[in-house]
Amino acid sequence: MKKVLRSLIFVLVLLTAVCAAIPVFAASFPTKPVLAVVPFSPGGGNDIVIRLVAKYMTPALGQSLVVENKPGAGGQIGWTALAKARPDGYTIGATSQPSMVLVKVLRQNVPFDLNDFKYICNFQIDPLVWVVNKDSKFKKASDVVEYAKKNPGKLNVAGDGPQSNVQLQHLVNSKALKMESNFVSYSGSGPALTALMGNQVDLALTTLSSAVSHIEAGRIVPLVMFYDDKIDGVDIKPSKEVFKMDIPSAGTAMRGVAAPKNTKPEDIAVLEKAFEEVTKNPEFREQAKSLGLIIKFIGSKESGKLVEESKKIVEEYKPLF
Repeated sequence: MKKVLRSLIFVLVLLTAVCAAIPVFAASFPTKPVLAVVPFSPGGGNDIVIRLVAKYMTPALGQSLVVENKPGAGGQIGWTALAKARPDGYTIGATSQPSMVLVKVLRQNVPFDLNDFKYICNFQIDPLVWVVNKDSKFKKASDVVEYAKKNPGKLNVAGDGPQSNVQLQHLVNSKALKMESNFVSYSGSGPALTALMGNQVDLALTTLSSAVSHIEAGRIVPLVMFYDDKIDGVDIKPSKEVFKMDIPSAGTAMRGVAAPKNTKPEDIAVLEKAFEEVTKNPEFREQAKSLGLIIKFIGSKESGKLVEESKKIVEEYKPLF
């Protein structure tokens, strides 16, 4: 009887040990929803694309992606919060280059460093375009350059700024094309385009996503896109083709996500794979297209290099700001 009892006790102890071990081996990241911090207000470009991604994330990640807006100081507040978050993979944040780089390089006492993050991926690009009023005297991009050279300091170019990705591209354009013009800063692409349509300025430099509805309605006309290559579905000639020269597309908005720098590599890999899977989803791509969003996936390694390249360009043009 004692032998049977000892055997039962042994079996119970063994089963208890096995049951206790199961959660350790069975649990894998993520086991709960992941929080995505958006350092801008609801309704902006970064907010729109991350919420669209979140809509399709659960099947890819096995958990939902919960979006939380932490706007303020051009993204500085949200990115600071992300840099200081627990690096457990459950808090990530929306990134936007070169805006993140501009905040760090052009300001003093910014409480985060660019290496405080592990860049997971980028999944959307938003190139900048020159657009004019439908009744403008400028019919081609070369007309703009010719006028600016003959009338230095008289061409007024509206854009989102100051110290924005739009102003960065304006400075790059001015140097490459050897033209002198006035950058007229507005609080956003919307007000800049309104000024253009009201004939308050000669030209606007804006993101394609902001301009597309006005272009389709015939209110404004695109002259050139400051991006290296043609983009499927976009019938605007790239700057290299128009000007027969390489003009860095430094102001192109590159949107994605990052995590605090000490997040485990294996968790970063899981997140990267999930975001890539979402970008390949046909339904997601169709909805993104309907919103004027250009989807282009770039992985973790390439996203890190993108930040380094962006920093070099911003440092080069910093004195001109």
